[in-house]
Amino acid sequence: MANRINVMGMELDILSEETLHNEMQQFLSNDYLNVIHLISLDYMDAYEENEQVREMLLDADLVLPGEKAVLSSCHVDVLETGGMVVDYRTAEKMCGIDILDGKKCYLVLRSKKEAKVVYRYVLTHYPFLEVVGLYTEDSSVTEEALVNDINTKLPDLIFVSMENTRGEEWLSHNKAKINAKLCVVLSSMMNIIIRENIHVPKMIRRLHLGKIYTVLAGIPYSNMWRRRIFRKKMDNYNNRKLMEISDVEEELSDEDESKS
Repeated sequence: MANRINVMGMELDILSEETLHNEMQQFLSNDYLNVIHLISLDYMDAYEENEQVREMLLDADLVLPGEKAVLSSCHVDVLETGGMVVDYRTAEKMCGIDILDGKKCYLVLRSKKEAKVVYRYVLTHYPFLEVVGLYTEDSSVTEEALVNDINTKLPDLIFVSMENTRGEEWLSHNKAKINAKLCVVLSSMMNIIIRENIHVPKMIRRLHLGKIYTVLAGIPYSNMWRRRIFRKKMDNYNNRKLMEISDVEEELSDEDESKS
């Protein structure tokens, strides 16, 4: 059973691995498009500033934490021990062969460079999942042509990673036109996923420096570092809320004075 928690004004679904497994099975058997968003810390600012993003999250079927740092104020270690979904890795475990075998996916990504990395990642982690189409933002394909290609290929899943909030905007414009069962929006998570599953160049491997290379590349996205970022964001959020309350109190005080 899913619960919702509020993190800096954003409602996140906290559910068990078993519940997510069952939800995924249900989504992939529906005759309409379901939407899951995976959220990172980088998403928080966009959520506050963009009304369309807030509307899309309210309309989503699930809004899941993509990284543990998002749950830094919610005893994330206890949640993880209790078998709850706390990041994309625990969500990934629930998307096994029993759910995705024989399914088709379509990739909507930022660039050709990212496409190469993500395609390798999908083949490695989901060898039983067929990639039937690929779109990158740095191509000359129009939104209409992209939707037509998706509907021609008839994928079960669409993975979306676009710049900033472009993924939400694209989905908002085209959701009703898309013939698929499930769309997973992971735009704000893609940098983390790539860094945590980094491809080590052959030259680095030959020099036996692969482990060092991986550690250095992952430092900006380490959980400890990201928790520090979370604390700063939380402090800024709380300060803004206090200022808003103060402004309201000041307005009420001015009204009372004018009446007297």
